[in-house]
Amino acid sequence: MSYSPTTDFLALLRQTAAGVNFERMPGLDFVLAALARAGMFSVSVGQTAPIVNQSSTAWLRAASPSWTAEGILYLWNAATVQYEVATPALWTALIASGGSYAFQLVSVAAGVVNSGVSLLAVQRSAPVTTSLMLPNLVSQWSTGRRLQVVDFSTAVARHVITLTVPDTATIMQRASWQLVSTTDQLTGVTLQPSPELNAWIIAP
Repeated sequence: MSYSPTTDFLALLRQTAAGVNFERMPGLDFVLAALARAGMFSVSVGQTAPIVNQSSTAWLRAASPSWTAEGILYLWNAATVQYEVATPALWTALIASGGSYAFQLVSVAAGVVNSGVSLLAVQRSAPVTTSLMLPNLVSQWSTGRRLQVVDFSTAVARHVITLTVPDTATIMQRASWQLVSTTDQLTGVTLQPSPELNAWIIAP
């Protein structure tokens, strides 16, 4: 018998406080959930596309109700800057990246860097100072990602970006670190979280 997603579903026994209920689940949804738990990639389930970490997040637009049919899987296309129905090329891009790229934009004077971000860009107009709170050191380390911070502002004369930490970690044995952009050159730094040193290390 060949599998048909319109008529064939996985049979589930769901344990509840009152006993065991019989449920069903579409095959595609089950496989994606299992791969996400195995750490292959992140999966966002819902009717609305994710707005952060799109390049490392598969979006499953589940059927409504979710058990009636398979959902539709979308993957991020960095070239078109939007989610598109999954293709072999988009799968290859996601798996090849290892989920190692996650972007965050800061356009205000003070921001908090989300855990797991690999590239944070400060993009402001004629800024003077910007303060950034780094994520918890161990939380960032557990994602396996370095953190790159770049100034991508406009009309810069002298822009000071101050990095601080929310925990007991240091930045190269300092409680804070300053990056300075000038008219001639915008600044940037790559930081490697090191739990062994309890510090963010400036990486080459």
